[in-house]
Amino acid sequence: MALSDNGLAEPLLNTFSTPGPLFFGADIQHSGIFRRRWIYHSIFWLLYFWFLVLLYTTMYMVHSTLFFVEMLGPLFVQGAFIYFNMRTLIPLLLFRKRYVQYGLALCLGLAITALLMITLNKVYVHYGSKLYAKFSIYNVPNVLVYMIDVFYLVGLTTGIKFLKDSIINRQWMEEKEKQYLQTELNFLKSQIQPHFFFNTLNNLYSLTLKKSDLAPEIVLKLSALMSYMLYESNTPLVPLDKEISYLRNYLDVEQLRFGQRLSVSFSLQGETKEMNIPPMILILFIENSFKHGVKNNINKIHIDISLLIGGGFLHFHIENPAPEDELSTENAGIGLKNGRRRLDLLYGDAYSLDISMKKGLFIVELKIPVC
Repeated sequence: MALSDNGLAEPLLNTFSTPGPLFFGADIQHSGIFRRRWIYHSIFWLLYFWFLVLLYTTMYMVHSTLFFVEMLGPLFVQGAFIYFNMRTLIPLLLFRKRYVQYGLALCLGLAITALLMITLNKVYVHYGSKLYAKFSIYNVPNVLVYMIDVFYLVGLTTGIKFLKDSIINRQWMEEKEKQYLQTELNFLKSQIQPHFFFNTLNNLYSLTLKKSDLAPEIVLKLSALMSYMLYESNTPLVPLDKEISYLRNYLDVEQLRFGQRLSVSFSLQGETKEMNIPPMILILFIENSFKHGVKNNINKIHIDISLLIGGGFLHFHIENPAPEDELSTENAGIGLKNGRRRLDLLYGDAYSLDISMKKGLFIVELKIPVC
């Protein structure tokens, strides 16, 4: 009797891994459960064979052990064509959008498979089996029956292959996107550090020209800043306390540089212990306030900075005087652009950043989640 198929998609989810043009995830293909493909292949064929045994024993009342042993032969022929379709026809024709050629090749393959199964039936009949006598004749009905029989299995396995490849492709794209975002984050961080060191060394240079007694103290502060940036900030998250300590050191360096001309208020509210934050986020906005609020201003300058931690969020506020013609919210410098880009990459839509000019004050308000 002809073999037929009625499902069993789940055991084959991991089967047949020949990639198509859109399949680039070779490194993912051999990871996780896909390293054990042969186990899932075996499980599928065992379950498929078990399904056929139940089908013939319940619907056709076949209880011959010899019949089920002989059924392994046609099952092997079917499996050979299934793998040929998955590993040859699909990647060479279907994935390359040669649909007509694939259809013709598939029909030819189904016909050859049907003829092989009929031939196998003839062998069984020759050695005395009577159960296959009806299907051991080369005629159109028998060929069509077996072609349809195999076509069900081809459709099932092809659909599962596409599903599996789609899952792998999505995993690969997510992994590549993650790698890309991490690379861009590292690049943005690398831009921050030279920018900061350039500014600080300029500060130190101006003090040494004046032979200021403050120069040694700035060197010590700068050393602490460098130690943090080089050795402690190369992780996705750092303790919030350390980041705040880093900000205070930076403010101390700037205070030493500008002296009484500069006043800075730094307020902190909320519990910071066991809180973490991506490193070098807030410094961008503080640096920007000094660059545009103090550098070209000969008057006394006040910069107001506040941090509020609560409800799983950090609220950061900074304001400094800045002429409208020097910096506008539409024409922000590279520091602010890098800061916004880093926030986009790190938090997506989970943060808020508001930059505004009000009455000669440049104001930044940032809200980010902390954990």
